[in-house]
Amino acid sequence: MYVSPVKKQVFLNWFLDHYELPKREMVWLFDYMLKREELLNHIHFVFDAHLCPRSMVISVQPDEKRPFRYYKEHVVTSEVEKAFHDIRMNLQEPLYVELNFPGFRQSIEYSDVLIDNPYMPDDYYMHDDDYQVVDALLQHVTDEQYISQLKQKIDESLDAGNDEAFYHYSWLLNRQQLNESIGDD
Repeated sequence: MYVSPVKKQVFLNWFLDHYELPKREMVWLFDYMLKREELLNHIHFVFDAHLCPRSMVISVQPDEKRPFRYYKEHVVTSEVEKAFHDIRMNLQEPLYVELNFPGFRQSIEYSDVLIDNPYMPDDYYMHDDDYQVVDALLQHVTDEQYISQLKQKIDESLDAGNDEAFYHYSWLLNRQQLNESIGDD
């Protein structure tokens, strides 16, 4: 999803108006970003920015021990000056930014500039238990659909007066329901 530099600028100004950054160097960095449309074109707001090759995570949450982190490939720094230097020297490189502030997940202003993180693995939030639950749900839905189809075939065979089809589909339905009851134990 494309987000215009103007929209990003409006959001950053809103953020600065509502939250106090813990370091003055961070304010200078924001001022620098706000004045460079070329840079704003390459800034992307995402969740879980630490997964991106070049990113920064800024937090104004109370009790945050590391309010600033800058990631480049596999190197992490909390020094704003180093990040500023790299950003200034590489204006054309994508920079993924995550901002953590009170209520950021519900913020309409933030959601207006957020994009999906292109470096987020599909199963990032899933654990083994989650896969088991998903598998069980899919199996249940599949079984319910199969039972529904069998009942429809039974009705159709009764309407057609086809005793052989009726007994066949009834036998399949009984077997399916028996398997489900054994599986529930």
